[in-house]
Amino acid sequence: MLLLTYLLLVLLPVFFLSRRTHASSIRILQSLDDVPVLHLTISRRGGPFESLAPGEEIANLTHLGEELKKVEERFNLTRREVKGNKLVRKAKVKGVGGNEVGVLMGEVAGVGKWYAKILMGEPPQEIEVDLDMLTSDFFVMTTTSRIGSKYDDYFSKTNEHSNNHPFPRCSLPTDIFHFPTLRTSAPLAFAHCRPSRSSSATLGASGSVLGLAPSLHLGQINSPTLLSQLLDKKIIQRPIFSIMLINGQEGVLSIGGTSARAVEIVIQRTKDELDRLVLPDNAHETADNMLSKRSSRSLAAPIQGRESAWQEGWRWSKVQGAEGWWQILLQGVWVDGSKVLKNQPVVVDINTPFILAPPLAAKAFYASVSGSLQLPVPHDNFYIFPCLNPPLTDFEFDNWRFPVMQGGKGADWFGMPGGRFSLGRYKEGSGYCVGAIVQTAMGVKHGGANGEEGKNMRGAGELAGNGMRDVWVIGEGFFRGVGGVFDVSPSIFFNIDR
Repeated sequence: MLLLTYLLLVLLPVFFLSRRTHASSIRILQSLDDVPVLHLTISRRGGPFESLAPGEEIANLTHLGEELKKVEERFNLTRREVKGNKLVRKAKVKGVGGNEVGVLMGEVAGVGKWYAKILMGEPPQEIEVDLDMLTSDFFVMTTTSRIGSKYDDYFSKTNEHSNNHPFPRCSLPTDIFHFPTLRTSAPLAFAHCRPSRSSSATLGASGSVLGLAPSLHLGQINSPTLLSQLLDKKIIQRPIFSIMLINGQEGVLSIGGTSARAVEIVIQRTKDELDRLVLPDNAHETADNMLSKRSSRSLAAPIQGRESAWQEGWRWSKVQGAEGWWQILLQGVWVDGSKVLKNQPVVVDINTPFILAPPLAAKAFYASVSGSLQLPVPHDNFYIFPCLNPPLTDFEFDNWRFPVMQGGKGADWFGMPGGRFSLGRYKEGSGYCVGAIVQTAMGVKHGGANGEEGKNMRGAGELAGNGMRDVWVIGEGFFRGVGGVFDVSPSIFFNIDR
């Protein structure tokens, strides 16, 4: 399995792309594909992550602590075990649903989760599909409540029922899935789950979960994945998917390819439009015409040459650790030009709103940030730094350094106090801001952000915990400005391009 990331070099083109209509953006992406690629726009449910108190620029530490606890609970739903000659991650038998059996790891229609919309059935029904990088299951949940987006098989003429039950309260039917960006439809199998009417889950939201974890060991349902079916039916040709966040609430999921070429075109398009400001003779030529001409030239290139170009310029890192999550090696953490940490294991998860660091790493990082302080209990997971002097932070992968949450340094910044590295001002009138790299106790203590519900895991066995001791989590903040490409092949890698 391969994981790539590419850096968005210029902020202006990305902003420009985000202002385009959905249909126009899809046309750009379609015109640049040399092989079939399924492009889906994605959104963050509930809007951008909100770290501030309502109507203020002060960090809401109580809310941030609650969000941190939710994240840690998601990572605590799995355990490690030896399978054959390797270490794998699996769902906890008695840890996902508490006292209820038949509960799946993937949360349906959760606030703050990134999701796409798909059409299934005939006539088509629009379903919101939540992306989840910590499970590999693909399922549709239908409850008795009116919350969420409901798929009703009774109203679909193309639904084919099945007597196969891959999981308690789940069947394995087949229905038509519509892919407008590829101008095609195809019958696909999926787990259709209905909670028992005596279960509290039936009062939850309807919707769907698309598991993006690279290992089937993290699947609870014995059913084919979406990616494997798209490959088997020749709808896509490459076993990859990519994620690019345009801003805090919009992005693109590409299955079978990437949207990197579109970003390159938009960069050149923006440059041309800026040049036109001083070249009135070209005013008659619209931006869409320029894009069309450039795309046509690109499509005329030989397929083999473009395939080679797609592979070049990317930085790859081998996925490691217990098989299951997208865990890679962070070769170095740089602060203001100095390397302060090296060889740190990290897990990639788009639904984590922070960048999480284990206790020793967090202390070492902020020790290199001039003027920073750790907050007292109960907010000791957070650090503060001088708002007018945010650190310039880089993450190093495959000997390349990538800027992380940089921008807005000093008194000339009129956005968030402390710039992009800040979660908000510490207190009203304070010159300190809360840092976006947050300390986590996962793997050291279990149960919550401060470990109040858990016990120290020493003496419980090497495989008893969730395996997150000394492991970072690269969350949503890292993907703002960096796109990720994940290659689900027999070997396991991670890649970056700037």
